[in-house]
Amino acid sequence: MEASVNVLGVVLAGGASRRFGSDKAQAVLAGTPLLERVIARARRQVGTIAVSGRDWGAADVPAIADRAPGQGPLAALADCLAWAEANGFALVATFACDAPFFPADLVARLRRTIATADCVMARSNGRGHYAFGLWRPQSAPKVAQALGRGVRSLRDVESFVSRAFCDFPPGDGPSGDAFFNVNRPQDLATAQAWLARNRAAG
Repeated sequence: MEASVNVLGVVLAGGASRRFGSDKAQAVLAGTPLLERVIARARRQVGTIAVSGRDWGAADVPAIADRAPGQGPLAALADCLAWAEANGFALVATFACDAPFFPADLVARLRRTIATADCVMARSNGRGHYAFGLWRPQSAPKVAQALGRGVRSLRDVESFVSRAFCDFPPGDGPSGDAFFNVNRPQDLATAQAWLARNRAAG
């Protein structure tokens, strides 16, 4: 596993969790909050881990505040890119707080794919996973331009930045999906059942 000191990892945790009905970042999966699971998995792949959109309360996990709360993940990304550039990081890896099974070699594979692009995003089975990406802090002005044009999602930023995709095979997760995410209480139950089956099989 390739962990790079010049990569800032950021867990995007500022969403409203409308479909879940409560703060899904704090939802407990097999005894551990989703956010804590994602932090632990991401930490092994980057030099420094941070959380965007909230203060996790851990001394070794910086919180990057949203300067424009409620404006979507692209606005949060802009704050993260600025923070990374101010602190000397070469790249920013982003992770969704509700997808705890993402590949253990995610960042290493994204690094090998980014080439000269502003960013590279994960993709599997032809579907983009836009919250899982690797960004150059120098792309911040382009992201700011997209925000000024009303873009709020990571998916829709492609007209403003050069973007590549890194294709991942079916992975280890519920329904064979390493990027399985918990949007609804039913999804949490599915993830819980999958973990229980794996433990029983192991």
